Amino acid sequence: MTPQVFAIILAVVLVIVVIMLLRSYVLPEKYAVVWLVAAVAAIILSAWPGLLSAVSSFLGIAQPINLLFVGAFFVVLLLLMQISLELARTRDELRKVVQKLALEIEKASKEDDD
Repeated sequence: MTPQVFAIILAVVLVIVVIMLLRSYVLPEKYAVVWLVAAVAAIILSAWPGLLSAVSSFLGIAQPINLLFVGAFFVVLLLLMQISLELARTRDELRKVVQKLALEIEKASKEDDD
């Protein structure tokens, strides 16, 4: 088995796994989009290995592997940004719920004193 065929098989397996996780509601849609785009890009680059060389020479990058690493870096950066935003949103929701619960507990304790 050539490395090209192996890479295509791995990328197709990744697409199948992401779809299965999406269908079983384990992976939210907003995260699945990034993984599906990465898998499709891997399939395209595996099927046409000259495409990476052509794009890297068009952009003036000496080695095609450097373009691949830069692309992977930005994908990871995008995932980190997405997760950070989700964490911040969840933190704000939690703060609001805790504040509301504290007010309700205080109100209930005042009613018990009366």
